[in-house]
Amino acid sequence: MFGYIMVNHKTLTKEENSRYRELYCGLCKKLGEMHDSMGRMTLSYDMTFLSALLSSLYQETETIGMQKCLVHPFRNHTYSYSRSTDYAADLSVVLAYYKCLDDWNDDHSVVAHVKSKALQKKVDTAVARWPRQCAAISNGIAILSDMERSNELNPDLPANCFGTLMGELFVRDEDEHATTLRKLGAALGRFIYLMDAVNDLREDIKKERYNPLVAMMDTDFTPILTLLIGECTKAFETLPLDKDVTIMRNILYSGVWLKYSSKERAE
Repeated sequence: MFGYIMVNHKTLTKEENSRYRELYCGLCKKLGEMHDSMGRMTLSYDMTFLSALLSSLYQETETIGMQKCLVHPFRNHTYSYSRSTDYAADLSVVLAYYKCLDDWNDDHSVVAHVKSKALQKKVDTAVARWPRQCAAISNGIAILSDMERSNELNPDLPANCFGTLMGELFVRDEDEHATTLRKLGAALGRFIYLMDAVNDLREDIKKERYNPLVAMMDTDFTPILTLLIGECTKAFETLPLDKDVTIMRNILYSGVWLKYSSKERAE
């Protein structure tokens, strides 16, 4: 269900694309420092967005540098990270861990099982730092699994569950911004869940896998998806953001639709 919160590179300027790569590389660097090479494998666009959002909101001091890495071994590239990058790095390994458990339970993927074992100690460290958020992930995934086993066909229920999970992740600190951040994260979570279900619908039916939309196959989901992302952007626009706001708007108004648009063209 992750991988949707991405930028639309085509509509960013050269400078904005470079800035986004700085943030992405910064998260990668912190994943390596905090959770070694296994942590780097959990790098995602989704947590890059969250780190950028919180860093901008709290006007955090950034560390900026240049280095070579395994992905770019022959040229230096710029990275940027802040306190929120550390937070996003911890959540990245926890989310990846539960994704591996889900793949093991669903498909008995040996690779996923091995990865989950490798991530276990890193998850324990993250749980100690962020117990509320990690409990939200664990509880949310458990509820979603129960809905899948019972073949729940009311899509609002699993979508709301995933929204609640995401809402908690967007709140790092219980402060004056917590209510707005929860609304933003919850709406984005519901959007992602439904988008993922729409995109996977035909394949899930073919392979007889769970999808809460099986009884609504011919429905046009564009209006409800638009409504959900509208709830998200409404909350986003009330936050006192300045730094990287153009990039974040690109993500929420354009980037999140990229996979859906590709799906529509393919059909």
